[in-house]
Amino acid sequence: MNAMLAGVSESERQRLMMMLEDMQIKEQVTMYNSLVERCFNNCVTSFRSKTLDDREEKCITRCTTKFIKASARAGQAFQAIGMQPGELPPHRRRG
Repeated sequence: MNAMLAGVSESERQRLMMMLEDMQIKEQVTMYNSLVERCFNNCVTSFRSKTLDDREEKCITRCTTKFIKASARAGQAFQAIGMQPGELPPHRRRG
């Protein structure tokens, strides 16, 4: 990353870092919303009570744990091949 910013002014560097932070926050919110929607749709089957029943609660716990572990593994795989999430692998990039 530092090599890509060589020759860039400090103010531009700060602006780019703020943009990157904003993108990361948006990605985290998107991932969280996806997790909530997926687990809710898979686990909550009735609306007879304002609280989750035992079965729904266990399902939500399993679902969120599985999602978090899968996301962590994907992140490790991206790091292993030197990619950022959402970036195309080297053999699929243009140019």
